[in-house]
Amino acid sequence: MTKNPRPRLVTGLVLAVLVISLRCGPVGAEPPAVLDSGSIVRSLTPAGPTTRGFEVEARNTQPGPAAAGAGKVNLDIRFGNDSNQLTPAAHAQLAQLGAALNSPALAHARFQIAGHTSATGDPRHNQQLSENRARAVRAYLLERFGIAPERIEATGFGASHPLPQYAPTALQQRRVEISTLPPRP
Repeated sequence: MTKNPRPRLVTGLVLAVLVISLRCGPVGAEPPAVLDSGSIVRSLTPAGPTTRGFEVEARNTQPGPAAAGAGKVNLDIRFGNDSNQLTPAAHAQLAQLGAALNSPALAHARFQIAGHTSATGDPRHNQQLSENRARAVRAYLLERFGIAPERIEATGFGASHPLPQYAPTALQQRRVEISTLPPRP
């Protein structure tokens, strides 16, 4: 009597689909949109000097470019679930960010890389995770693009600075924000 190989085949296929889905992220997750280096440069270039007055500008809370001269940009840099390991999808965005930070317009500026998480899980764990993710982005930029270490600071905010238009547990809360810092005195 011979055994039927079908149950083994079906089990193997189910396991393969499970492994692929875990590696690729949640079902229905869109691939991240890559913001080009020119848009990043425009977003991170500080506005020119102002005189005796102030300008009220709407706060940009969308991932992507801020208003020109706002000095900040939210980037969709993907990490593995509960991990500070950059995913392959993150490399394309980091290539654009590295090119922007090395551009003549930003070559002497300083930046803060801020990691953010969703509100899923323990707040202490999320704080540590956001710090580790910001450090992972910083290390990648230093290593791959030769950016001087004193030009980039890394910090994490956990879930304490959510984007208001999304639920606290939404995927969009898991982001990296790059901000221009004032020059050192």
